[in-house]
Amino acid sequence: SNSGYKGLTLTASSSNSGYKGVTFYPKERGSKKYKLEVKTRGKTAFLGCFATAEQAALFYARREAGRDTSDLTAPPPPPPPPPALSTAAGAEAVRQAGREGLTL
Repeated sequence: SNSGYKGLTLTASSSNSGYKGVTFYPKERGSKKYKLEVKTRGKTAFLGCFATAEQAALFYARREAGRDTSDLTAPPPPPPPPPALSTAAGAEAVRQAGREGLTL
């Protein structure tokens, strides 16, 4: 179900990340290759770079819902060794969204 809490749902899109406003830049230096940009009144606002598409989507969902977005800028806790960083961080962002009643 994509109903989300009180109808709050992050819009999937045909962008290469699968999430609205999130674009994957594979050649970007560093670990944060997902850029979040939103269009407001015809202008594009850059909101930040994220390690995973899910983290960017979570930031977007919180922002659209008028919620606090500050804690996403803090680095995520280190993942357990076996899974890749992006997989673990992405899965955690999805779980966190669920805890907050947001749907990615």
